Amino acid sequence: MTRTAGDKNNFIRSVIACMVFGITISACTISCVAGSNQPTEQFLFKEYEITLGSTERQSILTGFFLGGAMADIAVLHTDHNHLCNLRIYGFDNNTWVPKLDKTLHPEVLFVDVANIGGHDRLITYENGCLNWFDPESMTEHALIPVTSSFNRPRRNEIPNVDMTHDVNHDGRDDLLVPDVDGFWVFVQMNDGTFAEPVKIGPPPEFGRIYGADGYKYNPWSQSRVHETDYNQDGRSDLVFWNKDHFEVHLQFERGLFSPVAKSFTADIAFDSDNLSALATGDMQGKVLYAFTDLNGDGVGDLVVFSLKGAHISSKHSVYEVHFGAPKPGGGIVFAPEADVVFESDGKIQLGMDRHDFDGDGDVDLMFTTIDLDFLEHSYWKRIKGFMGDDIWLELEFYKMKEGRYPDTPNTIRRIALDGVPSHREPGWVPLDFVLRGGKHESRLLENKYPRAFNTTLRLDDLTGDGRADLLIGDHPWHMAIFAGVTGPTMFAQQHQNVAIAPPNDEEYTSLVDLNKDGKLDILMHHPFTLRDAHGAPKLPPGTEPHRVTILLAQ
Repeated sequence: MTRTAGDKNNFIRSVIACMVFGITISACTISCVAGSNQPTEQFLFKEYEITLGSTERQSILTGFFLGGAMADIAVLHTDHNHLCNLRIYGFDNNTWVPKLDKTLHPEVLFVDVANIGGHDRLITYENGCLNWFDPESMTEHALIPVTSSFNRPRRNEIPNVDMTHDVNHDGRDDLLVPDVDGFWVFVQMNDGTFAEPVKIGPPPEFGRIYGADGYKYNPWSQSRVHETDYNQDGRSDLVFWNKDHFEVHLQFERGLFSPVAKSFTADIAFDSDNLSALATGDMQGKVLYAFTDLNGDGVGDLVVFSLKGAHISSKHSVYEVHFGAPKPGGGIVFAPEADVVFESDGKIQLGMDRHDFDGDGDVDLMFTTIDLDFLEHSYWKRIKGFMGDDIWLELEFYKMKEGRYPDTPNTIRRIALDGVPSHREPGWVPLDFVLRGGKHESRLLENKYPRAFNTTLRLDDLTGDGRADLLIGDHPWHMAIFAGVTGPTMFAQQHQNVAIAPPNDEEYTSLVDLNKDGKLDILMHHPFTLRDAHGAPKLPPGTEPHRVTILLAQ
């Protein structure tokens, strides 16, 4: 069956009376329909649908746990006794079918997936210890003794805490475990064992991620630890700000990091390295945003974010980039004046993401901005919001060419702040709310903005051609894909539609290569099916079965 944009696929399926891990699987082929000016080449996906049980909260992870050619799907949930139940689905006879069921240790608090010694392993954490699950013996084995300060926000779920990251860039998964005074960094060795840990950096600001709607948390994204080559030996070091100076843990030849940090300073003024500080008081200041190599010369550069203006109407933001240069005797020196300045007139910049859009090795940039007009309250805006007017974010893309960024964006796209359009919108949003971000724990208390920042936005290579594609899911019945193209525009002007309903929140959509063909596939977890106009569930949690939709790239 082939679906087109003309089809209205509402995916409203009857609720299945089934046991907790009941399953229904279907498969079909989906083609993307493009505008008339679009190239003839189209995205093509084969769709698989898995219907799970009706427990209130479930966590979905993928990995090659069972050794097959297709990735397996691990589903975890807690039962009425607060025990952690695991079911793994394997691909068999063109479907995903249950392969094993296991009740894990009752003390399991969160999980992740890591490739250890060339094998994907389900990692579990209980107080004081990381374990790995062996599907052959159906047992958990001790991996590393370690403590973590991460507290799962909900007792009735087993969250996925992202602990894996190749921190020394040797092609192996290392483990980064957050604790009260920093991160435990465990470097994986050639034989699959882990070296003695090094404690690095300040602790993450969990408040910026505890407000996630889903069950995926990435403490390292809030670590304020920067990866850059401080001494220009070709190896990435770990750097962080400590009150009034930088500290760096140098990487050695074997990929290990020095347990003793080296201190250095930079003659660049900023108030702190904590972005959340800008969301308090008069919301002005300068914050260290990044310490990374932007111009490709092998030396780290400093990025400082500045927010000025006493009133919303006079607010002005800017990203200042100070290129680094090798310092005689070792280290890095920065020019006091910014080498590159990014600013958006009449807008506030909310983020700067680094990508390589076309695979040429250069660091390209995407800025997220919001018009000042959306940040001020008025009676007229309340009326417009009541009539359905959306609050919009703009995505500004800058492509580096010959070591330079253009003065204006190469391409601009826009997305709705709260995802799916509806008949009733707030009309405006407070600046402190958008500065904290959509996953801040304060989001749970903002009744007017419960869906803010939930739009599905993914930027990665879906086709394996080396160019990033832009996926946006801000429509109730389909997703839009802007194909990556050569040239300065970076993306096709006309999008292609995937006629399938996206989940209600971007945290439930992942891009992952499920069959090792070099193309990223789309995996969507639907905690419910019946939605109101805002994308929220119509029925109480756990009333409907969860669903997993897989779009396998063809």
